[in-house]
Amino acid sequence: MKKKVYMLLLALGTILLCSCQNQPVSESKSDGQTEENSVEIDLTGNSAECTSKAVEVSEGKVRITDEGTYTLSGTLEGSVIIDASNTDKVELILKNAEINSADFAAIYVLSADKVTITTEEETQNSLSNSGEYQNIDENQVDGVVFSKADLTLKGEGILNIQASYGHGIVSKDELIFSSGTYDITVASHGITGKDCVEITGGAYSITAGKDGIHAENKDDSNLGYLHIGDGEFTINAGDDGIHSASQVMIAGGKVDITNSYEGIEGLSIDITGGDIQITASDDGMNAAGGADGSSTGGKEEDIFAVTEGAYIQISGGTVSVNASGDGLDSNGDLTISGGKTYVSGSQEGSNGAVDYNGKGTITGGIFAAAGASGMAQNFQEASTQGAILISTEQQEAQSSVVLYDSEGKELLNWQPLKAYSSVLVSCPEIKEDGTYQLSAGNSSSEITMTGLIYGTEQMQGGAMGERKAPFEGGQMPEGQPGEPPEGQDNRMPPA
Repeated sequence: MKKKVYMLLLALGTILLCSCQNQPVSESKSDGQTEENSVEIDLTGNSAECTSKAVEVSEGKVRITDEGTYTLSGTLEGSVIIDASNTDKVELILKNAEINSADFAAIYVLSADKVTITTEEETQNSLSNSGEYQNIDENQVDGVVFSKADLTLKGEGILNIQASYGHGIVSKDELIFSSGTYDITVASHGITGKDCVEITGGAYSITAGKDGIHAENKDDSNLGYLHIGDGEFTINAGDDGIHSASQVMIAGGKVDITNSYEGIEGLSIDITGGDIQITASDDGMNAAGGADGSSTGGKEEDIFAVTEGAYIQISGGTVSVNASGDGLDSNGDLTISGGKTYVSGSQEGSNGAVDYNGKGTITGGIFAAAGASGMAQNFQEASTQGAILISTEQQEAQSSVVLYDSEGKELLNWQPLKAYSSVLVSCPEIKEDGTYQLSAGNSSSEITMTGLIYGTEQMQGGAMGERKAPFEGGQMPEGQPGEPPEGQDNRMPPA
């Protein structure tokens, strides 16, 4: 009996050994992929050298056809194409690799389950496109890195992305960044994901002709979201700095949008943490329909409509906005419950530092906004934290806004980045029945809070176009409290 069992085990072992020998060398079917068990691919100009049967090289194209880990080093004028099974997981380790394609993607993921691109520590890597894209199949490839599968980028090295045409890194599924250093200069979107873009770490410098970071799924409105949990960003964008067709959430990290048309745009925007600085030629934050092409503008008759699902919510972090249009523009609700928010709004009366079409409430945090007085808007009476809105004579940029309590204690001190004629401030120390001194440039007001909201304009008339300013010249006298009629918002129309 023991002999039969022994012979059976021996036969089974022989079968397993033969099965393993038929697998390509070094390609492991497990998730424990490391450089030690990877396949080496040496890039040699217009070709490449590799001993694995899973790697095919022809006319400048390196085609990977099986699961495993592959280390790329050297220079290639051509493309790396991943054409594996849709259940395969593939990792590319870039080790001082330089890949340029004259008319296609440098890395093209045609088929796989998940693909990871890892930059090795202390290495410089470059992926680029230098000409118009010439498609090799039915897919409209338009990125230096283009993936039809879930794509993750990580590592401790540096990856430079340059595109004379099209986008930088594109995934038609999930796109995830967890670490690494990225320098991206492209003609269109810098980073774009269809189902989502999720960033949990890394350092990024993005210069893009269109959006810096873009997420959009036209087939499923529940997808196309963008989450940032950590990392350091500098974004210079020709259109939106950060754009999502659904949700934008920033929970941490440092984001510096140095140039944009709109800084952050999405159907909904949640800021729960991080350090965010925005410079925009139009709106700083815009919660709208989330459709791409924001710089084309919208229909004038819809400008005051409430968009279902649209909101801006700030509950943590530090936000600084410098906008030539509206500072915070929500086609739905605006909710401030924490953090520190500073808004330098437009100097034009047709825009406001704060602009919401639904409900506007503040329940916590420090908030300061300055801009033109023509469309100035305060928070609503449903707020549980005090807010003060005053109109002043025109004040110069950097003219300090300072709030004191009745004992002379400084509660808030901020310097708006542009000239302004209205100021909105809120902080936890503002209480009902309290008395405060608000200094704005060379203007000073003593304010007694008869409620939590001070300086709400009293609108008259019906539709927005019919409303009249209750005060001469559209200017609100310092310390004038009030409440709009039911069903109307509390923005001041232009004179």
